[in-house]
Parts: sequence; C-alpha cells; structure tokens
Amino acid sequence: MRLESELAAYLESSGAIAQEDLNRARTAAREVHSRLDQVLLELGLIAEAQLHDILRLQFRILDYVATGTPNGPVDMGLPRVFLAARSVIPITIDDQTIQLAMVDPFDDFAAQAVALKTGRSVARLRIRREVYQTLWASIFGEPEGASGRLPTAGYIDAPNTADLTTLRDSASDAPVVRFVQDALRTALAAGASDIHLKPSSRGAEMAFRIDGRLEQQSAPDPRMYSAVISRLKILANLDIAERRLPQDGKFTISIGGQATDVRISTMAHVHGEAAVLRILSRQLTRTSLSDLGFSQHIESALALLTKATEGLVLVTGPTGSGKSTTLHAVLHQLARPDLNVVTVEDPVEHKVDGIAQIQVDEKAGLTFPKILRSLLRQDPDIILVGEIRDAETASIAVQAALTGHLVLATLHTNSALAAVPRLIDMGVEPYLLASVLRGVLAQRLVRRRCASCEGATRHQSAWNGTAHFPQTARHECPSCGGSGYSSRVAVGELALLDEELVDALAHSVTLAPQLDLKLRTRGYRPMREDALARLQSGEIASDEFAAVA
Repeated sequence: MRLESELAAYLESSGAIAQEDLNRARTAAREVHSRLDQVLLELGLIAEAQLHDILRLQFRILDYVATGTPNGPVDMGLPRVFLAARSVIPITIDDQTIQLAMVDPFDDFAAQAVALKTGRSVARLRIRREVYQTLWASIFGEPEGASGRLPTAGYIDAPNTADLTTLRDSASDAPVVRFVQDALRTALAAGASDIHLKPSSRGAEMAFRIDGRLEQQSAPDPRMYSAVISRLKILANLDIAERRLPQDGKFTISIGGQATDVRISTMAHVHGEAAVLRILSRQLTRTSLSDLGFSQHIESALALLTKATEGLVLVTGPTGSGKSTTLHAVLHQLARPDLNVVTVEDPVEHKVDGIAQIQVDEKAGLTFPKILRSLLRQDPDIILVGEIRDAETASIAVQAALTGHLVLATLHTNSALAAVPRLIDMGVEPYLLASVLRGVLAQRLVRRRCASCEGATRHQSAWNGTAHFPQTARHECPSCGGSGYSSRVAVGELALLDEELVDALAHSVTLAPQLDLKLRTRGYRPMREDALARLQSGEIASDEFAAVA
C-alpha cells in the first residue's frame, strides 16, 4: 500500500482534486475494501489519463515500450506461475535496478516480492493488458495465463500464510475489482436473480439465472478466479482462509446509484471453490399482488383470504417459485398503522416499510421456534413465518393461529392439497389443523412470451389436444434479446379449505368426487388447468406449459 499512500499524500498536497472528494474516496475505499486509485476512477473523481500523468511525472512509472521480441524474461528464478498470477514480466536488469512491466503498477506485493527475490530495487513500467498478453505469448509460446490455470482437487487444501497474503492482495487488484463490479452491474441490468461462479477442469465458468433459466456468461480469467472468490468473501466478511467448508454471508453494493443487497453462498467442489450470489434488488419490495401475474380469480380470492383476522394461510412450491415474493406483496396490502404486522424470516430478503421484520440467526440461538414463542407476547395481529421447516415451528404457527392471529407462512410441497398431509407428518394434530387452515396457494413461475417481438403474430389458435404448440421464429428484439421471452408470470392453484376438506385431505391427497366438486365450487382448479389457459391465450409457450404440467 506504499504507492497508494504516496498517491494520497500527493493528491492532498497538490490539490489535484478537492479535499472533500479525496476524503469521500478514502472513506468509500475503506468501506468496500478497495484501493484509493480504483475508487477515484469508479467515482469519476479523477480521469484515467490524469492518473497516468501523475504516475509518470510524480512517481516515474513509465509506459512499457517494446524494443523487439525478447528471447525471454530476465531470469532471476521467478516462477512463471507467479508472473501469471500477478500479471508482471521482468524486462531488464542491472546491478541496482530491475524493470518490471506491470498490468497493475499499484501492485505493491508483486513489486516487493520481486525486489526481495532479486535483491534490487524495482522500477515499475505500466503495460496495457493486451500488450502484456502479446508479450507473454511471444516469450513463452503459450497464451497468457496458461501456466496459472486453476489447480485440481489440491486447490481446496488449507492455505498457508503466504497463500492468504497473496489472496488478500490479489482480491484488491484492479482487474479483480473491476470484474466483480461489472458482473454485478451486468446481472442487475439483465434482471438476473443469481450469479453462479464455479471452477472446472477447463478453467472457470459463470452463469446468470434469468427468468428461472441459467444463461452462460463470459467467465473470469482462470488465473484470477481465486482472487474473485476472495474479493466476494471480503465484501461479505467471510473467512478467506476457509475453502473447504460452506460459508454464507451478505453485503450491500451500490450500482448506478441503486443500493443492491447480495447474498453469497460458497461451497467446495472437486476443482475448487464455487460461489452463488443471490441478487436482492430493493426495488422488489414495491411489488404488489397484481404485479405477479396470477389469474384474476386467484388474485381476488387470495386478497380476500388474507383479510381474515385469524387462521393459517400457506403458500407452497419448490425453491425459486416466488413464494416469498408473493407473501411480501400480500404484506404491502396488509400494512396499516392500526395493525401490528411482524415477520420472522431467514433471511430478510425484501424490506417492507411499516412492518417489523426479524432475522433468524441460528448461531446466536435466534431460531424460528424461539422467536415465535417470544413474538406471541408482543401482541401481533399478523405474523409471517418465512418457512415452516420443522415440527416445532409448525406447532407454534398453528397455536398462534388458534389464539386469534392471522399467520402467513411458506411450505415446501408440490401442490396445494399436499400441504395438509405434510403438516400432519410434521406432527400437527389433524383436528387442530382442521380448525385453523383457511387456504393453501401452490405456485410456479413460468416465462412469459415477449409481447414486443411477437405482438400481432403471437400464435392464437385453439388447444388441439397435444403437448406441442408452434413457436414463432426468434427475432433480434431489444426487449428480450431474441429469446422470445420477457419476464415471468405466476401460475398456481388456490384451495379454500374448511374442516371437512382438511379432515378428508388428512387421510388422502385425492378427494372423493363430492368433496372435489365442493373444492371447485370454492374456485379451485388444478395448476395444470391454469397453465393451460395461459397457453391457449398465447401468454406462455408450450415448453413452459410442459414444465408445469
């Protein structure tokens, strides 16, 4: 950090930028664990050309100028893997000085390591990435980074002190910081919900989950993959030394002036450490029930159901089916000054104004059951349970509904009717469940056909009894990028229940004909029928219908 501190001192004494801007950049650099020069450039407080002039005039860091094709780098016993990892190449040497071409001239670690190894002072030369790649190929006869590919299973061994120092320094390198920023910015602009980073035998891979589907993206350079993972861990205050056990964390980052919460989960794979980032845009907190795209009869019935003063209402479906988003949309409609609405979530993904939200913290002993037991003494009117995942949570949720509270919760089942036997399997007594369960919504998210590129040519013919509908040809549409899909829509089934129906479901998921008729007179229709109606109207395509049916 010597050069960084010298740069800060120069900027302060020369007045090259306003003192207020310099202080602001220093504060931001500390908060995001980044370097001052990177923050200055990202905030637009200094131009790149101006920074280059300062490096050249004040710190004598010149640009590398090729003088023919060298036979090889200066041979001082520097490992090729080190040169690739730090993006440096020694150029010339004399008794006192060694010239080091550096993609990142602020890399103090690389300069100090070379100085210690060679016993000479280091003169830094700034070299552009593309020039460095050409120089590397001409010297070694292979693409840059070929010597620094991701190791295999040995990568997940416990690192030593030198490894940690290298990882920590590499995580602050300009290319690494820029890659992380660009990946998050691109994912947010594309409407991605997750970013997947994983190592492989070929190097590294990155994919965005957009509208529920993984789409491959340009992967990070294999030689800086471990530094990217370390950068993400530092942002989330995770242990960069731990590469064998799973870790979970979160951080907030500002992209284009928009605060975005990111949840990260890391896991060791055979070829190294993988990370999945869940992007929790705060804009999602403004989603209303009508924005989700449910059929009108489901939306109306759900709105009426959640206006009750007591009872249990469940939203079910697999992971990623939008259960939490639906319940938070309901909360927006229920939030009133005369109601005490409290949520218990793990984690709190979407913040809702006017509602008390409690974060589960297993490590601190704040479990779902413990919070719920205390919460009942806080005089709540409405309680949202992020997920019923065990017998104790299920029991307390039912008890809360019995004592005059409206309880909203999510549950992992594939259909609405399967929720009853699932809770009974958890230990809830059938007679108690029959007296409190008011309704169950099961849902899925499917991709909606793009209206911009298909519009008037959208297929509108009637259902023909087969599982195939013709697809229109793909277009280079600015709204969907030629995929033919734009955003997602919720399909579902909503079962309004009473004691007789719950008692029958407690013994069998399949209802007798008269009870099935009763359920349908209350507005229930299977999810397949809801999806079929969307297919016939042209709102969704046949492959999305097949995924639900």
